[in-house]
Amino acid sequence: MNALRTALREYLTLRRDMGYKFQNEEKRLGKFVTFMEERHAPTITYKLAIEWATQPADRHATWTLRLTDIRGFARYLQSIGVKAEIPPTEVLPGLTRSKPYIYTDSEIHRLLAAALALPPRDAFS
Repeated sequence: MNALRTALREYLTLRRDMGYKFQNEEKRLGKFVTFMEERHAPTITYKLAIEWATQPADRHATWTLRLTDIRGFARYLQSIGVKAEIPPTEVLPGLTRSKPYIYTDSEIHRLLAAALALPPRDAFS
């Protein structure tokens, strides 16, 4: 088994022992390690991290998450004495969220009135 994959297993175990669920991160990092294995790259480099994190090109929302996962894994690798480049923060555009819509008092009252006017759930049975 690849040393990077073994280190990933140990990293995931450590994070879970610390109370993190790490389910989505495990999937993303597993795909990253597969990407590294396909390139026969034993070391995380800034270039490879960016290359993987920005795939696919039309999924900007996941780029930062993917790079954040790699950054945490690379820090872990360095802490156990394995050579790894830690990608810097703010290299990729951050997540932008839509501005939330705040309902007015009158809209809330109309919604509640409409909900109260609905028939009971079992009325059509």
